[in-house]
Amino acid sequence: MAKPRNVILIVADSLRYDAVYRDGGPGIPYLENNGTQFTNARSAACWTLPATTSMFTGMMPHEHGTTSQSRWFRDDVPSLAAKLKRSNYKPIMVTANSVTTDIFNVSKDFDEVHKTWQFTPTKHKWLLQTVLALNRPRVRKMILKPKDQFFDKASEDLRQGIIWAQKTSHDSFAKAKQLIEENNAKGQGAFVFINLMETHYPYHIADTFTMMNKSLLGKIHEWQVLFHFLSQSFLKKDNSFIKQPDLDLLRKKQQLAWKLIRDDINNFCREMHEDKDNLIVFCSDHGDNFGDQGWQYHFSNVTDGGNKVPLFWLDHENKKAETKTYNVSSRFMHHEILNSCGLDNEGGTLLRESENNLPVMQSYWYNNEEQTMDKYKYNQLAFIEGDKRFVKRAGNWMFAPVGNNGSEPTFEFVDKNFNPLEELNLQGERKKYLEKSLKDFSSFSDKIMNKGK
Repeated sequence: MAKPRNVILIVADSLRYDAVYRDGGPGIPYLENNGTQFTNARSAACWTLPATTSMFTGMMPHEHGTTSQSRWFRDDVPSLAAKLKRSNYKPIMVTANSVTTDIFNVSKDFDEVHKTWQFTPTKHKWLLQTVLALNRPRVRKMILKPKDQFFDKASEDLRQGIIWAQKTSHDSFAKAKQLIEENNAKGQGAFVFINLMETHYPYHIADTFTMMNKSLLGKIHEWQVLFHFLSQSFLKKDNSFIKQPDLDLLRKKQQLAWKLIRDDINNFCREMHEDKDNLIVFCSDHGDNFGDQGWQYHFSNVTDGGNKVPLFWLDHENKKAETKTYNVSSRFMHHEILNSCGLDNEGGTLLRESENNLPVMQSYWYNNEEQTMDKYKYNQLAFIEGDKRFVKRAGNWMFAPVGNNGSEPTFEFVDKNFNPLEELNLQGERKKYLEKSLKDFSSFSDKIMNKGK
């Protein structure tokens, strides 16, 4: 099998599966007609840092080390970028999300990192960019640092407000195309990672930041909802400011954000794939929660709202439409990409169902400004088997069927003597894989549990 000329991984940040698969389908006809789509793919984690690192390594969060409590990609773990570089692919990152950069060591193996907020012309006034940037808890904390540390970071962080103030997908794709062409002209292939933020909070519904509400009072209320949603106020107090109609509005905003960028994605993929020998993967890193099982935003959960993701594989040789319906973990794109590039790699797979490609998910509780309520202080491991979902939370197993049509049944406790690894009558490698995953997760969880406290 010939190697692809270039490998392109496109991530629409925080995009839920059901935001894509509604209103008759994804609306990206080139990908639908020329690639393989997965209807039951789940991410290994529920937010950008661990989920992206899992795609880059094929590992679970407890293996690569990035969680809500241990926010650093281990130096001794090579990523997909490092492995492809050894096969003459230059690793290039074009990202709209600072979490994927050097802040948490995620970009450590990339030769070039192009930050969208540094090359995109601003369409908004400086004041709005600043206000949007200050919505972020990390930026607010930064203001309280000593002045020398503040001024070192202030300009960069406030500049990032452009990502939350306007649509930038077209600029990101133009930059990626330029870099690929320049690199190919030198006779070298490229591995290009592209992160898009339109489908991430605050969910762009127009080319520039726009509220859903039209009245002044409605806009004020929507701004308050956005603030509390990002701040995850529900983790601090039972009487959360945000009500379900507010969450439904945010969910609608993400659906509109998908519509805003899907033509850009479709056109870029067609241009980079049609009559070319490039391998392209499009997916989201994780989803967002809009009240699913009581969760908001995207830390600390193992819900389908937070973990079920759209995933498309556009092969460089086999350009035909296929649909895979079996359960699979999106992190196994790491293994499949390496195999496609002629690099031997053992482990789970995307393109065929195997004993150990079932989705396993982890989450680690989020320390929200030292105010997280005790009832949310637990780490979790979940897995999908057939049409059943199981989660181990605080030492107890819980169960829920897989949801349908956007409805997600809530996890409920099962008998304390129930062990799904035994009750499901799992066989061979599948059982061994789950037993090892649970054992290693439990050991890692015990070691870091107090770091979040």
